[in-house]
Amino acid sequence: MIKVSHVSKSFSHGKNAVNDLSFEVQPGETLVLLGTSGCGKTTTLRMINRLLIPDTGDIFIGDKNINTETPETLRRSMGYVLQNTGLFPHYTVLENIAVVPQLLGWDKTRIHSRALAILEKLRLPPATYGDVYPQQLSGGQQQRVGLARALAADPPILLMDEPFGALDPLTRISVRKEFKLLDELNSKTIILVTHDVEEAFELGNRICIMNEGRIQQLGSATELLFNPANDFVRHFLDKQRLELELKSLRLRDIWPYLDSAGGSTGTALPPDTSCWDTLEHLTGNKAGSILDGQNKHLDGNILITAINAYKKTVSQYGHA
Repeated sequence: MIKVSHVSKSFSHGKNAVNDLSFEVQPGETLVLLGTSGCGKTTTLRMINRLLIPDTGDIFIGDKNINTETPETLRRSMGYVLQNTGLFPHYTVLENIAVVPQLLGWDKTRIHSRALAILEKLRLPPATYGDVYPQQLSGGQQQRVGLARALAADPPILLMDEPFGALDPLTRISVRKEFKLLDELNSKTIILVTHDVEEAFELGNRICIMNEGRIQQLGSATELLFNPANDFVRHFLDKQRLELELKSLRLRDIWPYLDSAGGSTGTALPPDTSCWDTLEHLTGNKAGSILDGQNKHLDGNILITAINAYKKTVSQYGHA
């Protein structure tokens, strides 16, 4: 677990970049720090691995205050992924990945085996990419190598600062999909910084929206969308609201609001299917679909009616 307790940080201009920040990240959870430039999210990330020192407050990894160990020891226990990858240009791909395991004293055979395995998982065949240098790679490939280096020593914690921000939109979408499917991340505690709303909603278990160094709201995607804490959160999400709602809501969320008329025809969809994917599935599918294991007909009109009923209930009672 990562615990940030009443942390503040100011710089030479005197204004707090981070102001009395408190939150916890549970083991195995991905927490996204989301906000515009200058809201304090990167400053927060840098304090967690002691690249910056808080003016006030405490940060804990488990039950240990991070100030009780040296910065070098702390950093070797967590992976760190940067927007510009931070790869050493004079090291080959394999040499870049080996940096942290070497500092931890792993033997050469173990390091080599681990580097080969992680490259394969990230779709970078070692025979093709192992001995090349970063400048010989595309942006997406460099970002994969940066992630491979952060994961090489199998740290329990992964810190990611705008990890896909330097990529073009198509590459960014592709790398995000690979990131979500990477089994290496299943047991990691991850804090990811981004200003990309869609990225935050796609990758985070919970999302922390920040503004001017303070937390505006921390919660699940549906909590932020359907029960915003204030006008800032509401307006921050307005531009992409419809798409975010469809991607965040699952069939299981709106099932109580679906009309049972029509019987079970069409293709059975699993309960975890998003409403976005369901609408794509229903496009051109005249037979419609049903929720797996249930006996209800579903088409586009029924789906939209159920979503609106769900939203109305949440707006009235604060929950579905």
